[in-house]
Amino acid sequence: MEDPLILLGREMAGVAALVGDIEGDEPVPACPGWTSADLVRHLGSIHRWAAAIVLSGQRIPDEPAARASEPLDEWYAGTATALIAALQAVDPDEPVPNFARIDEVAAFWPRRQLHETCVHRVDLLQACGRPDLTWDVDPEVAGDGIAEVIRVFGRRMTERGERPHVHAPIRLVATDLERSWIVAPDDDDPEGPPRLVQREVDVEGEAVGTATDLYLALWGRAPASAVAPSGAAVAWFDGPRVP
Repeated sequence: MEDPLILLGREMAGVAALVGDIEGDEPVPACPGWTSADLVRHLGSIHRWAAAIVLSGQRIPDEPAARASEPLDEWYAGTATALIAALQAVDPDEPVPNFARIDEVAAFWPRRQLHETCVHRVDLLQACGRPDLTWDVDPEVAGDGIAEVIRVFGRRMTERGERPHVHAPIRLVATDLERSWIVAPDDDDPEGPPRLVQREVDVEGEAVGTATDLYLALWGRAPASAVAPSGAAVAWFDGPRVP
């Protein structure tokens, strides 16, 4: 995958262009009760939160309340610029905490914000009624995001008392990348977060589709039917996976 910081900048530019086009009151299908303006405020506030963690090197557990000034497009562009500057100012190997308590170096944050921004860009496109052919998610980004859902959010959701329903090994197959991932319960900690398995094992379920379909289905932005989950994968896609 290309440098996550460069990819993040592209995703931010895509969001910024959309912010200039929205009315602000469009409902966001994947975020019930939110308008497009609410979503932009949330995303910009998350950028500020991430920048504060990176620059301070301190754990800031609570995401900030969404606050924004008008016009919204200028406010979002400012928060995006501030985050990029913060990420550029810190060595990728510098110790920096994160909510998942894994890979606790600064390099975690460009990837996390890349996926945060990509998923919410798709949210804005859906809110504007744009067809899925215009969503334009880079397959390599999607592939990286699949691994993130397993490693980062498997732990995050388990800590929140919403352990993903991974009861047996499951294989995800990305048909356009010729790549697959196996998620399985941890043999040493069956009640703990599922883990990404780096070796071939017998699986009891599978989901198959393009990397983008798998990524967006895991994030609840595409229907699970798009990746035809079978066996043990059905319970995983039916249950909690991400916040």
